[in-house]
Amino acid sequence: SWYPARQMLSFISSSSLARLAVLILTLPICVLGIEAYCHLSSRYQATTFYFLKNAAFTDPTNAVFGDSHVMATSRIPGFSFYGWAGEQPEELNTLVHYLYDTTKPGKIILQADPQWFGQYHVQREKFVTPRNLISRRFPTVLSSAYYWETLRPNLVAYGYDVAKQIIPVASAQETSILRARAATAEKKWVELFAQPDFNWTWLTPEARADLTEVRVLEQNPRPDFASSTSAAEFEDAISRLVSRGATVCLFRTPVTQNYLKMTRSIPDSRFAAFNGYINDIAHRYKLRHVDFSALPRVFEDSAFANSDHLIDRESSAVWPIAAHACFD
Repeated sequence: SWYPARQMLSFISSSSLARLAVLILTLPICVLGIEAYCHLSSRYQATTFYFLKNAAFTDPTNAVFGDSHVMATSRIPGFSFYGWAGEQPEELNTLVHYLYDTTKPGKIILQADPQWFGQYHVQREKFVTPRNLISRRFPTVLSSAYYWETLRPNLVAYGYDVAKQIIPVASAQETSILRARAATAEKKWVELFAQPDFNWTWLTPEARADLTEVRVLEQNPRPDFASSTSAAEFEDAISRLVSRGATVCLFRTPVTQNYLKMTRSIPDSRFAAFNGYINDIAHRYKLRHVDFSALPRVFEDSAFANSDHLIDRESSAVWPIAAHACFD
């Protein structure tokens, strides 16, 4: 009587092993399928996903760091670009540790602009976090929590409107009259921005003035920014790069002449304080500090998309010049 029972146990055991074998074979196929889907699906072509993949799968030896003036498209041969619209010092520091804990840095250009500590960062959610970044040790997009969250049923991949990234909504500190005028000007800007060969001069001088004032107020460094936790994160990133042997250059990206004038005329302006702060950092760490005004190039309003962003072709021309000024 024990023989049929033994056969039954053997059958159950064989079935379990077969199911286990199928599971073992199916699991990596499913993972590879999901990985391929996240790389190829149109739902994963938004800038957020592009930034995460760019950070994970490019060589960071020579690199440029900053915000929307940098983004993730390389404009200098041999350099990777790691910029995110509205990037904050805490996110910069996260990126520096993420990239250079395992890689020795070479030539590094760091955007040295006052908006690192601008008013518009208050309450802004951070995107570049260890949780969202893709593991460089095990480079699969499924190591990013941000990717996993987008796999939920019917969740459309996150994207954003470039226009709203580079012209934020006016904050409460502006007068209602300025806010109303700027809203009208912004609507016109958005309509024109997507047209071929658009540049800042397509808007009237009055519209440009209103949008520039809003922009300057938003980017005015916060009170006591130099002693803030954000400044500590910013300096920790620089210290980390220097200690790892990087040749770091601080670069002030271009703005319009009207922008510069307004930085000196707005109430409670802290732009001059930022200039002193960044000069002190350059001196303390013995870094080259290049201001756009020192470049052999004239920056007329026609070179800009708004008061502090160059149009695409101008940006492609300027970054190699900035690299030459930084390292040659």
